[in-house]
Amino acid sequence: MNPILKWAGVAMAASMIAACGGGGGSSELVLPDANTLCASAGLTPKILNGAECAQPERSPVVLLALLGADGVQRSCSGTMLTPTRVLTAAHCMPPGTRAIAAVQWKANGKGSLVYASNWVAHPGYSTAGEGFQNDVGVVTLRSGMSNPSMPLLVSSPSRVGDEAFIAGWGLPGLDLAVGYVRMTRVDEAHIGYTYKGQASNTCSGDSGGPAYRGVGGPGGIVGITSSGSVEGCGDGDVSLYTNIQTPRVLNFIRAQAPGAGEI
Repeated sequence: MNPILKWAGVAMAASMIAACGGGGGSSELVLPDANTLCASAGLTPKILNGAECAQPERSPVVLLALLGADGVQRSCSGTMLTPTRVLTAAHCMPPGTRAIAAVQWKANGKGSLVYASNWVAHPGYSTAGEGFQNDVGVVTLRSGMSNPSMPLLVSSPSRVGDEAFIAGWGLPGLDLAVGYVRMTRVDEAHIGYTYKGQASNTCSGDSGGPAYRGVGGPGGIVGITSSGSVEGCGDGDVSLYTNIQTPRVLNFIRAQAPGAGEI
């Protein structure tokens, strides 16, 4: 079965990150409360006991609008590495892409587009094999965004059992949400898990967004939302994130986003 893209077209009924609480057993992942989830991205809860977050202008996780060669507008997510560099997935910028823009939100809830001057996908990006290989790209904006940036986590190798935050945008609501997962798979190409209806999962519109975790402080990016295996992102979905710590991916990001922070 071919991997399923976790990006959204304007005509798609795209779901946001699921945020269903897990049980209390010691082997189950316990979903943090809304304050903890949103605070991990520097935000506050938008809805009581929910996982949608307010004040997106304060988040490093941004909404990307994309115009494809077919004239269809789609959306992805991205993470600010510097004021002008946005980390996202390579599949969000297929050949022939006409335009990419990031949404700059204001405190009054209105947004404006900051257009890209350039975007580069990893030269080794491939849809062959399980999931996508080297599914990473960097967008260069024409002008700087006021959103904060998020560093790359390079000091602590990803391991099976790691718990991480995931964040992204989705249509049609264009709301930013934050979830929580436990990684059950870590290899050179990917980190990921099989969603079993507990905790969280990424879905349409979340492609390119981050998986991140902290090491005694603010969070650092360890993965990029890449693909899934189940339409609708439900039970049994094998969710894969590009492993940013593998040298061929990390070196690409460093080359395309000079000045990106690392922890």
